[in-house]
Amino acid sequence: MKKYGFFGGSFNPPTIAHERLAEEIADKFKLDKVYFVPVGNYYEKTDLIDENKRLDMLKSIKTDKIDVLDIELNSKKKLLAVDAFELINNSFSSSENYFILGGDNLEKLPNWENATKCLNNNIIAIQRGKNLASIIAGNKLLEENKNKIFEFNANKLYNYSSTEVRKAIKNGNMETLNKMLNKNVYFYIEENNLYKGKE
Repeated sequence: MKKYGFFGGSFNPPTIAHERLAEEIADKFKLDKVYFVPVGNYYEKTDLIDENKRLDMLKSIKTDKIDVLDIELNSKKKLLAVDAFELINNSFSSSENYFILGGDNLEKLPNWENATKCLNNNIIAIQRGKNLASIIAGNKLLEENKNKIFEFNANKLYNYSSTEVRKAIKNGNMETLNKMLNKNVYFYIEENNLYKGKE
């Protein structure tokens, strides 16, 4: 049976850190592939550019281990996590699926709508600072499902945020952009004049 990871986010834009996280997670958990799953235009976030441009940037960094899934795009409504998980599971019904979340989202997950249903899935939690045990401890719902929650320690990986990248584009900071962006993503941003004047 194939094993796949699904890494949701805005990817506005995708950075080197996103790529390295996907590669390292695929290696650690023996995943055949990690799919980036960008949110659609419905998602309320400052300076979020059009979903199709974010999709194109993600497609430009595809490898044998990294792919892109547009399952959340072209949606007429905001999808809850449980909706996205269900869509993915229906489309990948014959594989073993893992949903990749930041540790901050894992802490919030028990308060999500249909949290119990979300936790019926395998979760990979990306951790910086706090360890997984300290997040799970004392939370009944996480405790009950801890056998399906797996930790990935990201302390040794570059902490490049998309916000920093957008600021660097605005300021023309090439040194930062060379470190933070895949050259294919950088060329796409330049060609399409993205994030100019944006924070």
